[in-house]
Amino acid sequence: MHQPPAAQSTSERVPPQSAPPEPGRRAEVTARSVQIVLLSLGGLLLTSGIIVFTAVAWRQLGDGGRLTILAGATGLLMAVPFALTRFRLWATAETLAATATLALWCSALAGYYLYLPGGTGLTALPVARWTGAVLAAAALYRVAARVSAPAWAMLPLAATGAAFAAFGDALEAALHMVAIGVLLAGAAWTVKAAPTRHAGSDQWSARVLLAGGITAVFLAGLRAAFGLDAELLPATAATACLLAAGCMLATAHARFSGAAVSATTVLAAAAAALTTAAWVLAFRSEEPLLAVPAFGLATVAIILFSSWTDPNGHERLPLGASAAAVIASLAVLGAVTTGAFELTAFAAAAGLALACAPIFPAALADGLRAGACTIGIAVLAWCTTAAVAAVPVAFGAEPNALLRWEIPVIAAASAIAVPLLRAGRRRDYLAFVGAVAVLGAGALIEAPGAPAASFALVTAAAMVVAFTSPGAVRRATAWTAVYPWLTATALAAFYRVETNDVNAGPALVLAAGAASALLAAAHIGRGGADRRWAKALAHITIAATLVWLTGTAIVDGLTVYAPLGFTAYACGLAAAALANRGAGLGNALGSCGSLVAAVLLFAAYSGATAVEWYTVPPAAVLAGLGLWLLHRDAATGSWLALGPALAVGLGPSLVIALGPDGHPWRRLAVGAVAVLVLLVGANRRWQSPLVLASIVLTALAVNEIALVWSLVPKWIPLSAGGAILIAAGATLEQRRRDLAKLSRTLKAMR
Repeated sequence: MHQPPAAQSTSERVPPQSAPPEPGRRAEVTARSVQIVLLSLGGLLLTSGIIVFTAVAWRQLGDGGRLTILAGATGLLMAVPFALTRFRLWATAETLAATATLALWCSALAGYYLYLPGGTGLTALPVARWTGAVLAAAALYRVAARVSAPAWAMLPLAATGAAFAAFGDALEAALHMVAIGVLLAGAAWTVKAAPTRHAGSDQWSARVLLAGGITAVFLAGLRAAFGLDAELLPATAATACLLAAGCMLATAHARFSGAAVSATTVLAAAAAALTTAAWVLAFRSEEPLLAVPAFGLATVAIILFSSWTDPNGHERLPLGASAAAVIASLAVLGAVTTGAFELTAFAAAAGLALACAPIFPAALADGLRAGACTIGIAVLAWCTTAAVAAVPVAFGAEPNALLRWEIPVIAAASAIAVPLLRAGRRRDYLAFVGAVAVLGAGALIEAPGAPAASFALVTAAAMVVAFTSPGAVRRATAWTAVYPWLTATALAAFYRVETNDVNAGPALVLAAGAASALLAAAHIGRGGADRRWAKALAHITIAATLVWLTGTAIVDGLTVYAPLGFTAYACGLAAAALANRGAGLGNALGSCGSLVAAVLLFAAYSGATAVEWYTVPPAAVLAGLGLWLLHRDAATGSWLALGPALAVGLGPSLVIALGPDGHPWRRLAVGAVAVLVLLVGANRRWQSPLVLASIVLTALAVNEIALVWSLVPKWIPLSAGGAILIAAGATLEQRRRDLAKLSRTLKAMR
């Protein structure tokens, strides 16, 4: 049966369908994978054949055969990719283009070797030169053929050429390696300028070529450095440290400013290469100062790596650390090239960074300021350490080698950083740097009183911070420094050059007096934890001086300095009691106790033997304190306020005055004082003065009767006794009423 013509033509146009794949089976390898494997293996075999031919079969041919192979085979390999790209055989064209690049290198070396003069060989530098020529040709070939494989093939060729160049002399090797690096960088530019259909391959090949070029240039510098004389190594190593730190700073800025990944990668590669070179050069130079930037580079590398892997990392730390490494490297470079003092070089580098910071972008400017502050803090800490270490100079020691005039000069120059601080910290900072400056200068000035004067200025600076700083922690820290420097000032002021010792007595009295004045000043105005700390330190300082003075008096004999120290303490406590009524009672009691001790020590120092020298002053002090208590609180009883004073003042004198051995003048004086106390007590209605004075007067009266008893006729006592008894019996009820009234009156008194 025949089909209709239309149906027949339709069936003829339908292509035959391939048989469907069997159910449950699928291809294990794609056609593209097979193609890639085949092209890779083919290119590898072809490359091996070219290398073997160049190395082995070359010698078995005549000059004509050699020229034929050089001109024909290489040209054929380079021409085939042009034809393949026209037929859209991209993968095959890429494979042959890469092979052609390698063949061009082999052919160039073989052709050069063919025409070498007799007796010469293929040395390292000619290989590097011809490699550079092949790299330039390969870059142009890639642009012409519009294939990406030659860009990747250039990398092993460049590595081989740079390796051969490294075996030459230092200068020539460095020049050849720099040329190879420049060619790689130019090739990276051509890759970006003339892209192919493989955009991803072009992007990464450009990055890798640029990174390889930078690495080659840095390795060239390292190769040149290995050939330098020993005198030039420190400066070269410092320069390498500066370049490495600069690359790290640029890498950190690119990382956090949103730069392209390619740019950041290239900068990171440059930083890594330079850092390696700097470490090697620093190790070879044997310059101890280079350990500072080398260690800084290692620290910054760790910080950069950590921030690179931290998506939430902040830019301040990497930028600040990198800037600090730059400043340190610049300082070391200046020190090793000019012979300047190390500390001066670091301070100058930090100041230069602060001056140049405004011309950079905001992020870099902040990083430079942070780095300059870091270096400045380290420099100021070193100045402080050196200045404090010179304290023994005030007591006859020689200045240490670390202390030079640059210490006070740099400390004073550090004041230029004041604008970088907050307003509340500027005065404290100026006081600190001024103290360091005068302390170092005082140790360097060859004058007897210079160290003591510098100590006094340091104490004054600490007091300024302690009284005026807005920060509680800074005030407490300043108070901690005030008292040691105060004591050191007093000791230095009484240092005797002739005998090389310190007259500790007057020095400690001066320290106790100054500390007592500060104790009183600490009670004025506002309170707070810092003031409590200041008071505690004052008591500790004064107690230490008084213990020393008292111990010296016990061991070496009493001098005037111990009672003077207690007097100063008593005055300070009294002033504190008047300044702060809230703590007035404790300070008043302490002042009384210290004053009593001072009076007793003065009495002992003067050689006094009368007991009143040791009892009357304490009694007077206690009486004054009791009167103040009675005035302060109306509910205070007279026994508590005045009883101790009367007991101390009258009791010992009364005991000594009684009996046949007592002096009449003492009995008279005690009686007069007792009458005066009795009258005051009766007038003020104070119970204890009235009772105690009555007891004293009664005891004196009985003592007087006892002394004259043998002189009185016997009838007089008998008559007087009888008269008293008759009078008492006659007025018994009235006397009872009088006694009851007297009892009630006494009980009603205070």
